[in-house]
Amino acid sequence: MRSSGFVVRKFRSAAQERAFRMDYARRYAGQRRLAGVSLMLIWIVFVGRDWLLLNTLDPSILLHVGYVRLAGAVGMAVPIWLIWGPRAYDERQAVRLLCVVILSCWFAQLGLMSVYPATRVFDAIFSEFFILTFLMFTSFRLRAITAAWLVGLCIVTFRFAIYLWLQDHVSTPGFHWVSWISRGNTVSIMYLAGIVVCIQFERAARREFVFRRTLRAAKARVEAASLRVNRQNDRMREFVREKERFFSSAYHDIQQPLAAINLFIRSARMKLENEHAASHDLDVIEETARDILDMFTDIQDYSELGSYVPHLSPVDTQAVLTEVFEQYLEPAKSRGIELRISVRRHPPPLIESDRSLFKRALSNFVSNAIKNTFTGGVVVGWVEIGERLRIDVWDTGVGISSVHREAIFAEYYQIDNPGRDRSKGLGLGLSIVHRVIGILPKHSMSFWSVEGRGSRFSLYAPISTMTSVIETQTDDQKNDASTSVLKGKYVLLCDDEPTVLEGLRRLFVSAGALVDTAESMAEFEAILVDDGRIPDIIVTDIRLRDGPTGIEVAERIRRHFAWTGVVPVAFITGELVSPLALRDFAEPFVLLRKSSTPESTLAEVSRLVAGKDASHY
Repeated sequence: MRSSGFVVRKFRSAAQERAFRMDYARRYAGQRRLAGVSLMLIWIVFVGRDWLLLNTLDPSILLHVGYVRLAGAVGMAVPIWLIWGPRAYDERQAVRLLCVVILSCWFAQLGLMSVYPATRVFDAIFSEFFILTFLMFTSFRLRAITAAWLVGLCIVTFRFAIYLWLQDHVSTPGFHWVSWISRGNTVSIMYLAGIVVCIQFERAARREFVFRRTLRAAKARVEAASLRVNRQNDRMREFVREKERFFSSAYHDIQQPLAAINLFIRSARMKLENEHAASHDLDVIEETARDILDMFTDIQDYSELGSYVPHLSPVDTQAVLTEVFEQYLEPAKSRGIELRISVRRHPPPLIESDRSLFKRALSNFVSNAIKNTFTGGVVVGWVEIGERLRIDVWDTGVGISSVHREAIFAEYYQIDNPGRDRSKGLGLGLSIVHRVIGILPKHSMSFWSVEGRGSRFSLYAPISTMTSVIETQTDDQKNDASTSVLKGKYVLLCDDEPTVLEGLRRLFVSAGALVDTAESMAEFEAILVDDGRIPDIIVTDIRLRDGPTGIEVAERIRRHFAWTGVVPVAFITGELVSPLALRDFAEPFVLLRKSSTPESTLAEVSRLVAGKDASHY
């Protein structure tokens, strides 16, 4: 072991040294207090021992011993009592009090040597010196420099006291020096060993102090860095929210004229049923608007999937296949390709899925197949594989080369569309399917493709254990029912975009409804003052330019007619609004998109009105 291991070096910084002493005092305050109390208890035990040893010898000696014991006890008790206060946390004051305790005990011990019977001194008193020396070097946690001079003083006085005692009680001259050298050597050896122990204790304490300071500094740096990261994250979140607000507003504002185009096309088509040239132009305009609205529908679908909670139930697979087939039959014919469903002896089994999500995924596969097929056709089929059903979409399209297969499910990724042909969408179809599969439990997908020969995309879903399912109306059935349900119904319509408002008015009037329109709550107030007919449904945009929002408008109208029950509300919005945003709004209501077809809008509003009528029976 190197000699440097027996040296205690102070810190170079005076401030750091002061901090160490303060930390040292605080860390060992409890231990020092406990050591002081222990010393008092040991002192009391030795008082009892004195009584047992000396009471039978000479009661007068016992009285002198008692005085010395009492003086020592008082000298120790006062500083021990003081060290229980705040002085224990100041190293200078704590050391001073400990010195008083040690010296009071030590000199009381030396006093006992002069009054104790000569035959009992070394047997009875020396053991107390050993115990006290042990406490000084261990339990009192004295720093090395303090222990060196304090205990050194004690040892010197101890050796001097032995010298005086031997002069008084030993008459043989030669034996006197031999006895002085031999007596108390154990205490002297303990002093040397104790100094080494104190040095190691203090060195360990200093290392631990440096380590804890370094750790605290590192922790402070980490916390500061974490705080900076959190602030940066807050700024990034605010930036993202600002971007989302901008994107949502832009999305809304762009959809407004597109929705108006769609609504007015329907109105114009009804007026120009026999004008073939005009009808052709309207077809082109409608197809163009439909392509753009489909893009926005993809964006909204992709946005809403992030917070969507699936609602699992038994799904009639055959009904979903039929609906998707009818939905894409005309687009396939317009491209000159054949779309068909593979015929089997028996219908496919029910699956356990979310109907709307599953239909959306299958629709995207079929739509993607049609867009990438130029000759031949698209076939939809199914096969049972154990406890799962696989739905396949085969096409004879361009296929997918190996370089594209890892990227086709990424957002906005399209093969062979460098000019961004809008009829091919935004490239979100397959990425939406990928997110849908991630949301639905026990669902998966796969694909197989040969470049230039076609592809097969497959959806896997668990087969339901249920044997029946509630039949769901198809879109065509809903559209057919919409005209009759809304006939004669009273609709309150609110939108801050005049062209969209007029287009919606014509849409509901064409279905036979009676319509009152307003662009804000202020215009509705005039209608409500007349206290006329109770509305069968409120149709309103969510975001209005000035004043209350569409939600507040609907709540205001509902309160006005509260005595009649809850008026159903259809929110038609062009924003990226999740249904969760309306979780506090009372049922019945429905959230519709301005990108929806007029027929779909009529069907959903009709369903809501029909549900209200059914509840009255």
